[in-house]
Amino acid sequence: MSIWQTLGIEQTNDEKEIRRAYARQVKKYRPDSHPEEYQQLREAFEEAKRYAAYAIDDESIADEYAKEQANIDIDVPHLESLLYQESVNEDAVNDDEQQLLEQPEIRMTYPFSDRLLDDDQPSVNELPVVEIPYTQELIDWLAKLFIIDEKAAKRELVELWENVSQKGSLQTQQRFHQDFAWALSAQEGLTEAIVEHVSSLLGWRLDEYNSEQIIPFYIQNALTEQLRQTEVARAWKQCQVDAVHGDYVVAESMRILTSQSEKVSFKVRLIPELIPQIEQQVSQLTNEYPELKEKFNPAVLSFIKQRRIALNWRGIFLCVFWGLLLNVIGAKPDVSVGITLAVTVVMIYYLFFSDYIMFWFHERSKKGFTLFLMSDFLISLGVLAIFVITFFGIARELIVGLNIGPAQGAQAMVIFILMGLLWYAWPRDQPALRRPSMMMYRLLVSPWSLLQWFKFSWFSLVWLVVLYIICYKTMFEILAFYTEFFKVG
Repeated sequence: MSIWQTLGIEQTNDEKEIRRAYARQVKKYRPDSHPEEYQQLREAFEEAKRYAAYAIDDESIADEYAKEQANIDIDVPHLESLLYQESVNEDAVNDDEQQLLEQPEIRMTYPFSDRLLDDDQPSVNELPVVEIPYTQELIDWLAKLFIIDEKAAKRELVELWENVSQKGSLQTQQRFHQDFAWALSAQEGLTEAIVEHVSSLLGWRLDEYNSEQIIPFYIQNALTEQLRQTEVARAWKQCQVDAVHGDYVVAESMRILTSQSEKVSFKVRLIPELIPQIEQQVSQLTNEYPELKEKFNPAVLSFIKQRRIALNWRGIFLCVFWGLLLNVIGAKPDVSVGITLAVTVVMIYYLFFSDYIMFWFHERSKKGFTLFLMSDFLISLGVLAIFVITFFGIARELIVGLNIGPAQGAQAMVIFILMGLLWYAWPRDQPALRRPSMMMYRLLVSPWSLLQWFKFSWFSLVWLVVLYIICYKTMFEILAFYTEFFKVG
C-alpha cells in the first residue's frame, strides 16, 4: 500500500491537504488501540511531507531555469558552430572516461592500517535503529498517575522527560509530546490544573496561537473534550450530594430531578416554593451543562413546563392577609355574609385561577379562549371601576377630614396619588384584553409586593399595617354599600 493510499488522498504536494488527511485518518487509528496502523500512518505522513517539500523545491528550480532559458537570446547564424563545439566536447569527455576505466583500481587505506576504507562503510540494512527511551505502557501509567497522585506524577514526568531529552532525537521528543498528550486526553477525571501543570513542565504552550507545532489540534480537541466531561461529571456528582445534604427544598428538588420515577407525585404541589426551585435549578444547570438534561428525570422536565396550581409562600401569605381582613369585615352587622363570600370568590379567581383557566381554553378551544378573554375583560373592567371609585371616595373623605387645607387641594392630592398607583399597577406589557384582569391581580398582590420591595425588613411591617388599614376601610365600604344596595332592591 502506498503512502497516498494510507492517507486516503491522491498524490499531491499540498502540505495542508496532507495534514488534513492525516488528521482524518488518525481519528480512526489511535496509537493506544491501533499501534501498527498508527505507526504506518505516521510514516506515510512524514514521507508525504518530504515529498511535498522536494516537489516544491523541484518546481521552483524548474521555474527559475525556464526563466533563465527564456532570457537567453540565441544567435541563429552561429547555431551550427555551437552544435559542432558541443559534439567535440562530448567526444573529449568520452575519451577521458575511457582512460579512467583502463587505469588500475585505486584503493584508499588508513595511514596505520591495512584495512580498506570501503570495508567500513555500512550497508543500508546495517544502519543503527533509533531506540525510543519509553514505552506506551509507561506513558499510559504516568497519565493515570496524574489522576491518582498529581504530586508523584510530576516527579515521574520530570525524570522521564529528562531521559527522553538526553537519549531521544528531536523527532522522538516530538512523538513523546503527542503520545503523552493523547494518553492524558483518555483519562477520566482530567482537570484544567493537571493540563496546565503538564503544559508548563513540557513547554506545550497550549494558550498560544501556534501551539499546534507541539500538540496537534486534534489532540488539543481531545483534551478539551475530556475536560468538559470531567466538569459535567462533577456537576452531576454535586447534584447527588445536594440531594442528600442540601437544604430541605434544595434536597427535595434534587431528589425529584435525579429520580427514575415515571410520574411526578402530587406532594410536589403541596411543598411551598418547591416547583420554582426545580425550575431554577434546571435552568441554571442546563444552561451551564446542557449534557445534564439527559440525566434529569424526563417526567419532571415535562411537568415544570406545564401550567399548574401549587402552594407557595406568596399564595399562603395572601390567603392569610385577605382571609383575615374579610373575616373581620364579614363579622360586622352592616355587611352581608353572601356579599363577603362573593368577594372572596372574586379574589380567589384573580389570585389563583384566572391564568390557569385562560391557558386551559387556549390549549383546547379557540372559540372558548376568545369568549373567555372577552368575558374576563368586561367583568374585570367593571370590578376595577367599582374598586377605584370607592377607593377615591374614601381617600377623599379621610384627607378632607384632617383639615390640612382647602378641600379642592386635598382632592387634587388624592387624585394625583390614585393616578400614580393606577399607573404603577397598569400592565403596559400585556395585551389590551388582559390589562384589567392583570391590574386587579397586581392590586390584590400589593401586600406581598410591598414586603418584597422593602426586602422583608422590619420597616416593611409598618407600611403593611398602613396598607391593611386602607384595604380594610375600602373593602368595608364596598361590602356595606352593596349589602345596603341589595336590601333596598
